[in-house]
Amino acid sequence: MAMAYEALAHTRSARSGRAVARPPPPDLRAVSAHTWPDANAASMRYGDFEMSQVTTEGRVLLIDDDDAFRFAMRKALSRHGFEVVEATGGEEALEILLSASPPDVALLDLRMRDMSGLDVMRRLGPSLTRILVLTGHGTVSAAVEAMQYGAYSFLEKPVDALTLKPILKQAIGDARRARSGDDPFAPPLIGESEAMRLVRRFIETVGPSGETVTLLGETGTGKEVAARHLHLASPYRDGPFIAVNCASLPKDLFESELFGHKRGSFTGADRDRTGLIRDAEGGTLFIDELGELPLDLQPKLLRVIEARAVRPVGESREIPINVRIIAATNRDLQGEVEAGRFRRDLFYRLNVFPLEIPPLRERMEDLEELALHLLGRLGDRTPTLEEGALEALKDYPFPGNVRELLNILRRAAVFAGNRPIDAELLSKMAQGSVFGHAEVRVRSGIPTLEEYDPSQTLSEVERTHIERVLEAHGGNITRAAIALGIDRRTLQRKLRGHGSSR
Repeated sequence: MAMAYEALAHTRSARSGRAVARPPPPDLRAVSAHTWPDANAASMRYGDFEMSQVTTEGRVLLIDDDDAFRFAMRKALSRHGFEVVEATGGEEALEILLSASPPDVALLDLRMRDMSGLDVMRRLGPSLTRILVLTGHGTVSAAVEAMQYGAYSFLEKPVDALTLKPILKQAIGDARRARSGDDPFAPPLIGESEAMRLVRRFIETVGPSGETVTLLGETGTGKEVAARHLHLASPYRDGPFIAVNCASLPKDLFESELFGHKRGSFTGADRDRTGLIRDAEGGTLFIDELGELPLDLQPKLLRVIEARAVRPVGESREIPINVRIIAATNRDLQGEVEAGRFRRDLFYRLNVFPLEIPPLRERMEDLEELALHLLGRLGDRTPTLEEGALEALKDYPFPGNVRELLNILRRAAVFAGNRPIDAELLSKMAQGSVFGHAEVRVRSGIPTLEEYDPSQTLSEVERTHIERVLEAHGGNITRAAIALGIDRRTLQRKLRGHGSSR
């Protein structure tokens, strides 16, 4: 589906973690509790200055518990004109990210002592800040999970400021356009394939009804874009569009976040909370990753849909609501029902108006139009494609769909520099896609344990096996490390220990 990159795809409220239809620009004079250095590394309080007085490339939050790395990266980025502030762990980072004046971009380490980078992203939820994941412990599964939680990009350490600069500038531009209401991740429906014509016809027919709709399809197909168009075609179009990703809500706060709570209803409830459903009053609530909704809360959602009323935690009465609900999932809900993980009555209530969003591989005739549209959204200078460049992708299955196409083009644009993007570069970017390699397996040609010489020492067997895995993966240390089940640094250390010059 043309371009809803789901968790990435919505305009977001950084304070609440909720996505809204068109947020006002942030109050740039609001006093922040955090100190931002200017481009010359002179200390300044961000809230004490008009932004017109600060001429920098953008505001970057550096989240890492490695003091030496933070010091070096802050110094390097400051020389390139970025404002940089540091967080030594996840809790400190969340305080900054959820403040009234969040940064444009956060560089987030995956492994930290107090909290993992993935946990930071789960607790943060949808955010206007673009998250670039940096890690020295890169695995494909971690990269995929980070992208699913909304990571803008995933890079392996070591990485230098020169490599980061174009990616940071691009991410900062996207973040600032989102805050101004011109969100680059909320594009129109793109494509003239038969599959897309059916999607448009459904929206034109069902959108004005205001009925509950369930969007089905793989990750990255564009379910949120369809939800936004349903919202715009409905009587609720002048109300808010609030998106919530069930996978990003903490399990212990799920009920309170969605349905609200009354002051004193549980420990820590020091004030009333309206909840996301009532926040969407007069508009549309988009519930993404519906399959993640806890089983014990599914009857409450069913009640909301049928009675058009919500009962906050600790409240004795129901509160009437006027909200359209659109749900989305990449799971097989019928299978979830049979497995006992999803309520049958809620499934039947949601299945009145289902819409299947087609995967990109089933509408490849839209590829060129999609690619040109996405390239135009990548920054101030629109990269160009060499004639026939997209032929390199015509047989690619795109397991990550439109979101993956965007990532491939984004990487290609960075590496192409001022040159047009050619077929060879696109092919390389697709081969390195995290979506295309959910698990990297050792290729054929590597012997089984029984084929090794039993007279060898364990060290000799390890060295032989490592060399053969490296050979099978074309000398690529990262992929060989993934195939071996270890991180890149461990593999490099083992290679040095075995006297290898790699």
